[in-house]
Amino acid sequence: MCVIKPEEQIKSKALALGFEGCGITSCKTFDKESRALDAWLNNLYHAGMEFMRRNREKRENPSLLHPETKSVVVVLLNYGNPAYISQKKSSYQFAEYALGKDYHVVLKDKLQQLSDFITALSPSADNRCFVDTAPLFEKSFAVEAGLGWVGKNTLLITPQGSTFFIGEIFTTLSLTPDLPFKGQDCAHCNKCVNSCPTNALGTPYVLNANKCLSYHSIERKQTAWDATIEKQVNHYIYGCDICQQVCPYNVNRKQTAVAEFKIKPEILHFTDADWENISEETFHSIFADSAAKRIGYQKFKENISVTNKRKKLRD
Repeated sequence: MCVIKPEEQIKSKALALGFEGCGITSCKTFDKESRALDAWLNNLYHAGMEFMRRNREKRENPSLLHPETKSVVVVLLNYGNPAYISQKKSSYQFAEYALGKDYHVVLKDKLQQLSDFITALSPSADNRCFVDTAPLFEKSFAVEAGLGWVGKNTLLITPQGSTFFIGEIFTTLSLTPDLPFKGQDCAHCNKCVNSCPTNALGTPYVLNANKCLSYHSIERKQTAWDATIEKQVNHYIYGCDICQQVCPYNVNRKQTAVAEFKIKPEILHFTDADWENISEETFHSIFADSAAKRIGYQKFKENISVTNKRKKLRD
């Protein structure tokens, strides 16, 4: 009789739930990453993201988030919509991760289903799911679980590209860990570094958020843009994907199979005029279940206004 190992059952279930990848690692400490974070903060590269200063001890020792954790199940969920740019009617653009429903909700639901499966395998297992908002070195966990490597653009890159959300399940169930990822890296490629319009990746593998268009279009505290950064604004009105668009590993990436990440009709069919004249009511109607709703109507309108101004100067 062939007994299927729990690790294999968990990975098989993850794929059945729609995850593109699943790996297992131990709940290790991250000394090297913590020192790098300290240097990043000391250089003030976090800009206005003061939350990055909090919970350092939990980032370094993630078992503090869920005591008695023996194993960490790491999953990847593909959000890629590679045909988006060629299909949209407007010259304005969104970062791909925000084209559909809010990934926090979608990923958390799938993680909970996988967590329930683990509990069914081992009723004594105590699990906790994490999606993006916890103080974790998520990309480092993915590397340790054998799923990819951290690229020069500071994103997780896999042989299938970089348009993936990362999720984790901390469990008290003892599982055999996978080997850390090895074999591929960015080598001598600097396309992401050279393509960043604001030089936010001036030091490869280090993102200076003070210069990052994605940071300024989403995370900035004030409504108005910083005058220096405003001069570099391009066609994005939410986020920025330039460093991913030029990455060679994204050339043949797959279309997401997750129904919730299907592109919202308005994002495809709105014209420039539709976006420029969008009402607050319409904004909330379109983005009620989207990650884009968090910036609010006023900042969204300002993003459009600044982008439109830069577009007119280019024309």
